[in-house]
Amino acid sequence: MKIDQWVRNGRVFTEQGFQEADIGIYEGKIAALSLRNKNSTFQEKDVTTIDADGCLVVPGFIDSHVHFNDPGRTEWEGFETGSRAAAMGGTTTVLDMPLNCKPAVTNYKSLKNKKQHIASQSFIDYALWGGLTGDHLYNNEAHEEMKQEIIGWKAFMSESGIGDFQKVSPRQLAHAMKVAKNQNKVLALHAEWDEQINRLTAFHKQAALNDRAAFLASRPIEAEEKAVRYALDLAAKYGTKLHIVHVSSKKVITLIQEAKQSGVNVTAEICPHYLTFSKGDFLKQGAILKCAPPLRSKEDVEGLWECIYNGWIDTVGSDHSPCLWSMKDVSSIWDAWGGIQGVQYTWLALIDGAIKRKIDLQKIIPLGTSRPAQRFDLAAVKGQISLGMDADLVLLNTNESTYVNKETIAFRNRYSPYEGFTFQLKIKKTILRGQIIYDEQKGMATDKYGCCVK
Repeated sequence: MKIDQWVRNGRVFTEQGFQEADIGIYEGKIAALSLRNKNSTFQEKDVTTIDADGCLVVPGFIDSHVHFNDPGRTEWEGFETGSRAAAMGGTTTVLDMPLNCKPAVTNYKSLKNKKQHIASQSFIDYALWGGLTGDHLYNNEAHEEMKQEIIGWKAFMSESGIGDFQKVSPRQLAHAMKVAKNQNKVLALHAEWDEQINRLTAFHKQAALNDRAAFLASRPIEAEEKAVRYALDLAAKYGTKLHIVHVSSKKVITLIQEAKQSGVNVTAEICPHYLTFSKGDFLKQGAILKCAPPLRSKEDVEGLWECIYNGWIDTVGSDHSPCLWSMKDVSSIWDAWGGIQGVQYTWLALIDGAIKRKIDLQKIIPLGTSRPAQRFDLAAVKGQISLGMDADLVLLNTNESTYVNKETIAFRNRYSPYEGFTFQLKIKKTILRGQIIYDEQKGMATDKYGCCVK
């Protein structure tokens, strides 16, 4: 058995739960998983050792929902800064969405352009989503060209906020379902009922409410429920692998859970901001917490945590959607960019919230590791600490804390609603295929080891 480095003395998250174990790595792959006992000795020569004493060692996290805006809008963010922030937060793989970059990834030319542009720019591994939009939906040749090089398809049932990424109508969604089904791809869906949102927006802009309350009223849970019901019916009809992104409420998760039990191939994603902030925070803080669907009540926050406890959540993604501060600092909430900067704090917020609610971390860790790996066809190399897998590892200590301030924010634009938070854990090291890419004491590595995994 060849080993070129060991990760020793940590509590390792395995398929059997946390175990006192040491991890042997050879050429970036996990080559040994050795349970420790007091008589264990190691005498290897020329083998480096990473000391994980006092740490939990978990698989590198997979964030399946980021917008790094590269190419075209790198003043908002880029793969270099976005992947750096992600690595500092324990993420070793991101799945980047097809919009907010310019041009949007809706055809093979834009896909190849994006791949070429971001090559050698990422500190972490990545794969790309392709876009199904109202104006490109029937371009079957493009869909066939793209299918081997994307992780899945993304569509919006309401306006995306990006001019070259058009929503699909309810009628068009049926065709999008068939495209994904025929290619055996996941369809990730932003599910809010557009007609209802437009009608309510027009009404509440004229109502005697302040802008923030009016914005919340314009995007009620009912608009999310209606869209999800419609999408679930289509997924059942066509047999599509459906993934509902950024679900904001237990009511919607319950609909998805019922569909699962009836045989629909559907999964649900939630985001850390829906687990951390409520509409009361949005009313106080404004545009920095503007997102769609919007933040919900404190009862909805705890309802989502209940869903995690029940095992009804499939994945957690940051939906990191950055922008210039000037796009938030506007006079009307209606004109502010809708998106939250959070990729650096996804797993800190999730694990901190679980610890505070005394939820076993064995329920939490898979939401950012094995579950997304399985759903997005990465399970052969990512998502678990087991033999033959990529040696993507995170060393975290739950006896230390992380304080967020502007100096520690690694996004291109140094602001976040998490500023001022203290999380009851610390990321000590992030390891990608055996390489330490982030060390809490030394900072980020200078070399960019990230590569496209699809």
